[in-house]
Amino acid sequence: MHFFQQASAAIKLSLMSLPARLGASLVVVIGMACAVGAMVSVLSLSTGFIRTATGAGRADRVIVLSQGALSESGSSISRDGAASIADAPGVAKAPDGRQMVSADMLGSVMLRKKSDGFNSFVTVRGVGPEFFALHPEIQMSHGRKFRPGTYEVIVGDGAQAAFAGLAEGNQVDLPQGRWIVTGSFKSKNGTGESQLLTDAPTLMSAMRATNFKSVTVELTSPAAFAGFKKALTINPALSVQAIPEPEYLSSQARTLNTVLLLLGYVVGGIMGLGAMFGALNTMYSAVSARRTEIATLRAIGFGGAPVALSVLVESLLLAMAGAVIGVSVAWVAFNNHLHVMAAMVIHLAVTPGLAIGGIVFAILLAAVGGLFPAARAARMPIASALRAT
Repeated sequence: MHFFQQASAAIKLSLMSLPARLGASLVVVIGMACAVGAMVSVLSLSTGFIRTATGAGRADRVIVLSQGALSESGSSISRDGAASIADAPGVAKAPDGRQMVSADMLGSVMLRKKSDGFNSFVTVRGVGPEFFALHPEIQMSHGRKFRPGTYEVIVGDGAQAAFAGLAEGNQVDLPQGRWIVTGSFKSKNGTGESQLLTDAPTLMSAMRATNFKSVTVELTSPAAFAGFKKALTINPALSVQAIPEPEYLSSQARTLNTVLLLLGYVVGGIMGLGAMFGALNTMYSAVSARRTEIATLRAIGFGGAPVALSVLVESLLLAMAGAVIGVSVAWVAFNNHLHVMAAMVIHLAVTPGLAIGGIVFAILLAAVGGLFPAARAARMPIASALRAT
């Protein structure tokens, strides 16, 4: 028989003997399932976080912060400054001639999470009259929008799903008393769905604040950014920085996402190392249990390479079975599950890319774990193996 015939026969014999070694084989399957499941579960948080944090960015929208501020929370823009930004060249205009600009204020409220009963901060964003025209992705799900000048808020669907007390008609404790929830909105699972929205001047008055935190601007086109930025830079009355929205959202997500990725690979790597040693020991045991079979195959003319390949294929198939189980459990347990982190409601995402990555991860571990036992099977002395039986 040529190589492929020998390999096919050896692999078939190896798989047929699996029931006799079921307990040891399950060690590989369960170990790989745990390693892959843990890694994919943690990375689903990273994937969901990036989708939530950056999904709503548009190239024709610009975030303006005070010079040196790393985020909206550390920024401060005066009312006069906001007016000067709105008058800069390149700013798009609504059909009624008003500039497509929203000067925003930020506040926060402590609310109870539905998942564990613990309290967490939720962002309250005060917005200008053009905010909804600026953000067409934000659509009302239920109820109505807040009325400017009143203590009313609308809540994102994500926040409403994750926190208690945000149903339409409920009241939320904010400065100057209890503010009424008049409706809820969706925003393609973006960061907006983690927030409460209200009228910026009303929120500023309640918080006794005089300055806005940021100004969001829609440009006539992404190409207008250079002229818009230059106009702000040379204006002596302003000390601000203009950042395209996708770039700003990406910069805000970068540090935390790096930590999440590192955590996912460290957890998966540690558990994967254990699974690899489990596979190594199991396949060594399998070679010992099959020594008569292997010696017989060698005695009737099978080469060492086909026998080694049968051991390696067994290791890979067991690991793939474990990987599929691990990915499946992670998908059922975590996909689209809500998680609150950094004042953001995140929809965890077990994507096809993560699933494929988990399976490839298991295959690599199994290849290393099965390599040395396969080499041992190929080098096993025929006479001594037969005598041992």
